[in-house]
Amino acid sequence: MPGRAQIVAELKRALRAAGHTYADVARQLELSVASVKRLFSTGDFTLARLERVCDLIGLGLSDILENAASHAAPTKPLTVAQEKEIVADPTLLFIAWLVLIRTPIGEIPRLYRFTEQEVQQALIRLDRLKVIELLPGNRVRLLISRQCSWRVGGPIHQHIHQKVLQEFFASTFTGHEEEFVFFGYPVSAEALGRLKKVLQDASRECADIIDRDRSAAGTRKGAAYVLALRPWSYSGFERFERD
Repeated sequence: MPGRAQIVAELKRALRAAGHTYADVARQLELSVASVKRLFSTGDFTLARLERVCDLIGLGLSDILENAASHAAPTKPLTVAQEKEIVADPTLLFIAWLVLIRTPIGEIPRLYRFTEQEVQQALIRLDRLKVIELLPGNRVRLLISRQCSWRVGGPIHQHIHQKVLQEFFASTFTGHEEEFVFFGYPVSAEALGRLKKVLQDASRECADIIDRDRSAAGTRKGAAYVLALRPWSYSGFERFERD
């Protein structure tokens, strides 16, 4: 069970992702903005006020608690053996991804070309691999963090770089729903660290927006984003650099 600080932090993330401000919360709770700021500072929320803020965001209190627990959990990467078995089977890899993004298990055969038996078999294998715990009624409990990082240089990391990213970057990113920003500049180690934190925060906020997307499955379409940063200089410019 997440603590009060984690719950308040999750509430702040949810407000940002939903585009709400303290002023919106103040109106919802019939309080002054200063009083709302004190609430978030002290974490002294009553259950009734928590539920009213959840109503404003459009989430249930159970969603806030679950997401708070997920963010508070330590990141646990898969083992090499787990990754090898998952990436070797496209069906297993895809269903593992669907589980990680919280697709309702009962919806998978309806939304994708899997039979109920194929989904069941994949869930049993993920249970055996200790990725999930398979519960009665085909409910699942993740045994790894949803923010788990793939093992650097591991099978899934290699699969992403060799296949997924090549296909992703084949686009010119000129469509009206696309966005591409590339910028390079010499920076200090301190600035590089700050940039890394900004990207980490942005990644969490993007994940929060996706978590809170309650639109019907039939209205959704595939999308992907990449956040990347590393010390790097273009090799084509190396001949212009002094030693």
